[in-house]
Amino acid sequence: MNTTGKMLRLHSTDPFFEDVVQIDQVDFPRPWSRSDWLSLDLNFHHLLALQGPLGIQGFCLFSILPGDDSAHLLKICLRKELRSTGLAMEFWAEILYYLREQLVQSVYLEVDADNTAAIQFYSKVCFQRLRFIRGYYSDGKDALTMLLTLQVENL
Repeated sequence: MNTTGKMLRLHSTDPFFEDVVQIDQVDFPRPWSRSDWLSLDLNFHHLLALQGPLGIQGFCLFSILPGDDSAHLLKICLRKELRSTGLAMEFWAEILYYLREQLVQSVYLEVDADNTAAIQFYSKVCFQRLRFIRGYYSDGKDALTMLLTLQVENL
């Protein structure tokens, strides 16, 4: 399905892990520290990266607890220079395929209420707004909680 790159599931020992941390530091509005990244338990945190001709193009991070059919989208990011190219929709299609393989039936997230580009993207891929959370982020900014219910398909 993906014509622009290869989807990888990464662990902290993978050579591309550092590229993901770098993208987070440069291109994500609220980057995590290196120690935050290294503290993830990648047995239930699913770190997916999109590898293209020039290296890692973007990543997403989900938390999927054993026995749960929902996933918490913690981070998703494409390199800034690749935004508005259509790559985000292709990346999202690959992510959905992966989530269905994991038997995930719903995805939820929190997004900065002022991040209109992200909210527009999530709405475009059928996330529904659930609620507004005042002062959610450590800097006092507000968040929206959003939910996507996945279609159950036979794989």
